[in-house]
Amino acid sequence: MKKLILIASVLLAVCASCNKKDVLKELTLREKMNEKVSELTEMSELGTVEYKVTKVVKASDDPKWYQFGDRKILFQCTAYLKAGIDLSKFDPSQVKVNESDKSVVITLPKAELLSFNIPPDEAKLAYEKVALTRFNFTAQERNLLLQQGEEDIRKDVPNMGILQDAEKNATSFFKSLLSQIGFETVTVKFV
Repeated sequence: MKKLILIASVLLAVCASCNKKDVLKELTLREKMNEKVSELTEMSELGTVEYKVTKVVKASDDPKWYQFGDRKILFQCTAYLKAGIDLSKFDPSQVKVNESDKSVVITLPKAELLSFNIPPDEAKLAYEKVALTRFNFTAQERNLLLQQGEEDIRKDVPNMGILQDAEKNATSFFKSLLSQIGFETVTVKFV
């Protein structure tokens, strides 16, 4: 009789734990999602693409009526651009979870340029021609030319496709991440 009660108790405990696991599975999907969202919001940004851009900056200082000879200069500079999602702008309330069909819709901020770097040692003088009757380009003039090159690159960012690539990579990242925690359908939107 004691063995029968012991076996019945074990079976009852196993059955009860199975029901708890089924309930936990539904909760776990939402909990896992909340955990991942909180981990991501701790990061300030999610860089998803980096471009290396080479820019040629040239200047020709035509002589005034009182000057004789040409002054020309040509620089080649390399810029490193990183684009991705600024997670400080992410609103966790923009995550919609449907546990019954294991789907999630996550709305992220649009991709933006996260960093822009032109290392000074990668700005190289490619050509310089200064007539004997003219002064060489000053350090300030050279810096202004390099700043103009940086402005030109920044203006061209929307035409490079870097922001589109960043959103495409972010979509792949989130689809993979959320599929790993159990979602079967993952939709990523950008606003």
